[in-house]
Amino acid sequence: MAGQRAVLVLGPGRSGTSTLTRGLQALGVFLGTSFRRPVRKNPRGNFEERHLLDLSKKARSAVGLRAESVRLLDDSVWSSPELERCGRQVAAVIEREFAGHPVWAFKYAGSGRLLPFWLDLLPRLGIEPAFAFAYRNPLSVARSRAQLDRMRGRQEQNNLEWLAHVVPFFNLLAPYPTVVVDYDRMIADPQSQLARLAGGLGIEETEQTRESVAHFATEFIRPDWRHSRFTDEDLAADPETQPLLRRAALLLSRLARDEITMQDPGLWAEWEEIQRAHRELATVLNLVDRLQDDLRTARWWDLSRPLKLGWNKMPLLRAR
Repeated sequence: MAGQRAVLVLGPGRSGTSTLTRGLQALGVFLGTSFRRPVRKNPRGNFEERHLLDLSKKARSAVGLRAESVRLLDDSVWSSPELERCGRQVAAVIEREFAGHPVWAFKYAGSGRLLPFWLDLLPRLGIEPAFAFAYRNPLSVARSRAQLDRMRGRQEQNNLEWLAHVVPFFNLLAPYPTVVVDYDRMIADPQSQLARLAGGLGIEETEQTRESVAHFATEFIRPDWRHSRFTDEDLAADPETQPLLRRAALLLSRLARDEITMQDPGLWAEWEEIQRAHRELATVLNLVDRLQDDLRTARWWDLSRPLKLGWNKMPLLRAR
């Protein structure tokens, strides 16, 4: 495994991570051979290696998170025995599935919350980390999520989830090759965006990959995937957008337009302020997670109650 480069695809759910991962494949980056099957929200494929996906979900559980969790993580969670076991299993999968491939990629929408895990594991395996970050205007993310999950698509919940996936660990990417790709720009001009991606990640273009990129642009990408499109001005003017989210999102948008770079000290000075303000919300975020857990428990109890009481009590329940 020594000498390999692993490209982790990051970004909140519904931000175009699957499209970005498929674009990496067009550039000749190996994604594995066993993928999670397409689902309704991504009918053309998720491009997630299923063994690493399953282990990533185990790692997420090991640090005490659910998909919709918004709370911040204590540093102590990264040294748990369960997470160490996950790391050994991930290493075995990488050795089995990705050996012999100098550059490979993996996508899981929760990886942004698990960055310390990956940044500890990959270098110990002799693998250089690199990152492709899918950015999409958070207003579009909320609109897209609402079509799948009414609760998580609410602007307030989407604001907090977006912050949780992006803000705490984005600064850890500073030393590594990282390219931020705007979903709307990818749909509008996929070839130029893949050229940016290849250049930023040091991926050599060949005649074969040029043909593959052309096929990706004309056969895979579909303009009608953009059911909504919002601008930076829309985000700045939206009264329901959390101010910290607005600041962070506009920085990512500037990175995606190459107006600033990951080496810009002004970026990290402002990001530090955003992180500090986000950490100050820790008690509120803990409360949101606890209330979500209580709501989930109440729903489970409500659905299972007839079975717990016995079928002979059903008429009484219906009469209430």
